[in-house]
Amino acid sequence: MTNSIWMASLVATAILFSLALACGMPFAALSAIAALTMAPKEAALLAGLGWLANQVIGFGVLGYPWDAVTLAWGVALGLSALAAVAAAFFGARRVQKHGAGLRLASAFIAAWAAQQATVLAASVVLGGTASAFAPSVVWFIFWTNALAFAVLAGTQALGALAGVARNPLARPLS
Repeated sequence: MTNSIWMASLVATAILFSLALACGMPFAALSAIAALTMAPKEAALLAGLGWLANQVIGFGVLGYPWDAVTLAWGVALGLSALAAVAAAFFGARRVQKHGAGLRLASAFIAAWAAQQATVLAASVVLGGTASAFAPSVVWFIFWTNALAFAVLAGTQALGALAGVARNPLARPLS
């Protein structure tokens, strides 16, 4: 299986979460697994593909309006996915010598924090409601991303066992 096919399978897994959560794509989860298993350009591409799939679902399936604010929010989500990739690389590298489990956790937490910070910054510019950042909403986004991360890491690990993917626990970061 080629790397592009494997990337597509990870995006497809994330899309299932997006559809199950009414377009709530787990950008932090996808970005963290990408940073743990791919080179930076590939990881950014995977995050971009996840974002594109999310936009197709939102505008094509869920009927999002084609207005300036909604389109701007789409761009903001794309930027949040790329910020999550960069943060995941940073987080994983900071603890690289401390074991694989900590590397996974650090990459995920950093990705989630960067993604949420980008969305918060966008809400200041584009207008958002305080209720979107209520503790219950933030907690929901966190645990759904954590669940998606566990599923994606498990999928990635199974792919590694089958010899078609890189193991997220074994990849040394350069």
